[in-house]
Amino acid sequence: MPILKIRMFAWLKNLGVLAVRIVQDYPLVMSDPLPPTPLFEAIPGILLKCEFLHPGRSHKARVARALISDAEERGHLKPGDRKVLLERTGGNLGIGLAAEARIRGYELVLVTDPGYSKIKKELAARLGATVVDRGASYPECEDNEAAVQMLLRKQPGKFLYLNQFGNTANPLAHEQGTGAEILAQLIARGYGRSTPLALVSGLGTGATARGVSSVLRQWFRRVMVIGVEPPNCDLRAGRHGIHALQGFSVGQPAPFFPSAELDEIIPVTDAEVADAGRELAEKYRFFVGPSSCANYAAVQKFRSSRTDASLSDAVYVSFLFDRGEDYE
Repeated sequence: MPILKIRMFAWLKNLGVLAVRIVQDYPLVMSDPLPPTPLFEAIPGILLKCEFLHPGRSHKARVARALISDAEERGHLKPGDRKVLLERTGGNLGIGLAAEARIRGYELVLVTDPGYSKIKKELAARLGATVVDRGASYPECEDNEAAVQMLLRKQPGKFLYLNQFGNTANPLAHEQGTGAEILAQLIARGYGRSTPLALVSGLGTGATARGVSSVLRQWFRRVMVIGVEPPNCDLRAGRHGIHALQGFSVGQPAPFFPSAELDEIIPVTDAEVADAGRELAEKYRFFVGPSSCANYAAVQKFRSSRTDASLSDAVYVSFLFDRGEDYE
């Protein structure tokens, strides 16, 4: 295993947080200029990364900046370029992209699903994005990707499709941002390399699980990745039914983290998600979205099912992705 070199970043040290830089075959640095989001210990051994407290409102704000920065660095976007950014998104990424595009002076078109949060669509529009409801504007298209491809064919050369489902800048954002932060926070709490670790999360693109687990595996000797399965879905069988957990199991397999690579899958019910939401609100004053509640339900369910003595000192990490007020 390559030797890991861990360095302190002064600006983070002043905040009382240990930051890390891993130098290996590729550079991995803390890429987010903002202070890290908290890693909150809700229950002893269960740590929740509070991405809903990110100034961009969710974990997808990191991805938004990474997708646009990557396009600029590769020369696909240039100063004064009149290309219009295009993405298909149900909400969180749309808000992040709208904010980032506005700051950098780009036009942005978002193709959204009719079933996703109207509040998120309104936020993206207020930030300057053109929000296209696929059901109303492209009823002949069976999904958002088909609508995007229709736009690209009808107006060739106008758009730059950022493509979160196929762009490797997506998982890289979680390596260099979310994952690096979590690793720094775990080391600062005294977790050694021999501590067993379980990363529990639902999958949309799978980029969060891929990026974060890649970083954690550079330090911890045993890292399990546990998938959260929404109601009416079967991740192993590739069945993605209708459910209320926006951003999870979005009608297709997660391209960056195939289900075959998951160590285990934990199904959650609507009742368990609701109970988890009430617990987060009543115990910790956290008002978070349904997918965050599902993660919290799943991480507790997974831990309570463990009987292996080798996991007696394990740490369980999951995510509170976004804010409850962003949903109807």
